[in-house]
Amino acid sequence: MRRYLVVANQTLAGAELRDELRKRVEAGPSSFYVLVPNTSAAHHHVVPAAGGLVPMPSMMTDYGRPATDEEATGLARQRLDRLLVDLSAAGVKVEGNLGSANPLEGIENVLADRQFDEIIVATLPRRISRWLKADLPHQVERRFGMPVTTIVTKH
Repeated sequence: MRRYLVVANQTLAGAELRDELRKRVEAGPSSFYVLVPNTSAAHHHVVPAAGGLVPMPSMMTDYGRPATDEEATGLARQRLDRLLVDLSAAGVKVEGNLGSANPLEGIENVLADRQFDEIIVATLPRRISRWLKADLPHQVERRFGMPVTTIVTKH
C-alpha cells in the first residue's frame, strides 16, 4: 500500500488536488494523511483589484480572507472534514488533522509518528502562492529526503 502525506489548506477542495488523489487511488492500494497548516487569517489570500483588495471567489475553492484567526481555523477544519468524508465514502483509507501554520514544522511533526512514500503539496496559483515563493516543495524534498509532488491550482 502506498502512503501519501497531503499538505494543503485553501486548495483542499480544488479539482486539481482531487484529480491527483483519484489517480493515486486508481493506481493501486493507497492511504492518505491530510495535513492542513492552520494558517492565520492574515495569511489567507486575497487578490488585488482595481480600487483595493477584494476576495477572489471560486466555485470550488474559497480564497477569501476570514475576519479572525478563529474563523480561519474553522474554515480549515471544514475543508479538512469535507475531504476526509468524501475520501472515506469512496472507500479510501484517510485521516488528517490541522497542524502548525508553518508547513515545514507541521510536516516534521507528522513524520515523527508516521511513515510515507511521498508528500503531495497543493498550493494556490503560482502568481499568489506564498509556499511557491518560499520554494516549499523543494525545501520539503531536501529536508525530509522524500519525493514531493506539487499540485498548483489554476484558479
